[in-house]
Amino acid sequence: MNKLLEICNDTNKLNGLVKAMLELALADIKKQGVNPLVIETYRPQDRQNYLYCQGRTIAECTAKGIKSSFAKTYCNPSANIITKTLNSVHTSRKAVDIVPQRIVNKKMTAIWNVKDPQTQIIIKTMQKYGFEAGANWDTFVDSPHFQVKGDFTIQFDNKHNTPYVTGVIQKALNLKVDKSWGKTTTAAVNKFRKSMGYKTALGQIGADAYRALMTKSI
Repeated sequence: MNKLLEICNDTNKLNGLVKAMLELALADIKKQGVNPLVIETYRPQDRQNYLYCQGRTIAECTAKGIKSSFAKTYCNPSANIITKTLNSVHTSRKAVDIVPQRIVNKKMTAIWNVKDPQTQIIIKTMQKYGFEAGANWDTFVDSPHFQVKGDFTIQFDNKHNTPYVTGVIQKALNLKVDKSWGKTTTAAVNKFRKSMGYKTALGQIGADAYRALMTKSI
């Protein structure tokens, strides 16, 4: 099989913080009676380039920096456009595509419909844990797509966060939700860290602290 067609749905391939967020969200979704199907997690850049070639000409793709030989091989102008970008958050291991699945006509079926009630449950729940939902984008709406776009690695702090993540952390800490990580948020984070037994006041939320905070607030 062409590796460019291979879809990775292994949650272990995600950034550790994003994986922690996703695990809590999936458990919550299942509690609400929805059976979530993880479609894709990590996406290598070559696969992203391939997807970008679908629905576009060689000239359009090479203009964006795709090698001419690659574009000549994979461009398919007659196909539907799949993605709007070469810089997908999937390639940084911080995005996941999820749809509900259920029995339809006696067969387990993935539901690709943003208006579907179970899809709406997934969207609202993923947002609850700090994911940005592609369903809310003004252009190129992507309802199965959820991302945590940022330069964080192993922790969130005042310099490494997203408005979506900051908002849910503030809510969990009973702060005013302005989605801006300032001194008040850092102080509250340090107070929570102390309650967990951390001896250092670093103003950081790692995977373990995130799990503990979100579990406490639910």
